[in-house]
Formats: sequence, structure tokens, C-alpha cells
Amino acid sequence: MEKFNFWLTIATAVLPAAISAIISFLASRYKNRSDIESLEKKFNHEMTTIEKNHSNDLERLEKQYQHDFEAMEKNHFRELEKMKEAHTLELENIQKQSEAEVNNTVAQGLMTMLGSAMTPALSKYLEENDVFNQPPK
Repeated sequence: MEKFNFWLTIATAVLPAAISAIISFLASRYKNRSDIESLEKKFNHEMTTIEKNHSNDLERLEKQYQHDFEAMEKNHFRELEKMKEAHTLELENIQKQSEAEVNNTVAQGLMTMLGSAMTPALSKYLEENDVFNQPPK
């Protein structure tokens, strides 16, 4: 009977402990699985949110880049037009100055020619009339 009591004592001590350990192990495993599933759902949700935010940021940056590029193109075009206009005005001024210089040179040449042509006649007139030695009138 002692052997029976020994086995009965072991059975009453070990069986509940083993059953408790198995139940604890299964509960822990189930809890871990549910934790892993909830973490996976949370991770997937966060990844989806991050992907959406990233996509929105990319779209916003592309639009900003396109807007900035168009603005730079417009400014560049305006600057080119201003430079063309400034060069046109500069060329017109140079042309006017050149024409004025040509006209001035021609006028000076004519005056020189007239002066050269008139000098002998004027000298002769002054000698004949003696304009410088006459009393004032």
C-alpha cells in the first residue's frame, strides 16, 4: 500500500501541476499569437498610414517643384524679354548717336567748306570797305 500511496501522492501533486503547466503554456501561446496578430495589424495599419503620408508628401513636392519650375521659366522669359528690349534700346541709341555724329560731321564739313570758299571774298570786302577803321554810326 505504501507504493500505492507513493504513486497517489505523486499523481495528486504532479498531475495538477502538469495540467496547470500545460494550460499555462497553451494560454501563453494563445496570448502570444493574439499579441503577434494585434502587432501585425497595428504594423500594417501604421505602414499603410506611412505609405499614404509618403505618397501625399511626394505629390505635394512634385506640385511644388512644378510650380517653382514654371515660375522660374516665367521669370527667365521675362528677364530675356527685358534684356532684348534693353539691347534694342541700346542699339537705337547707338544708331541715333551715329546718325547725329554723321550729321554733325557733315555740317562741320559744309561749314569748313563754306568758310574756305568765303574767306577770300570776305577778306577782299573788308579790305575794300575798311570796316574796322570807320567811326561808329
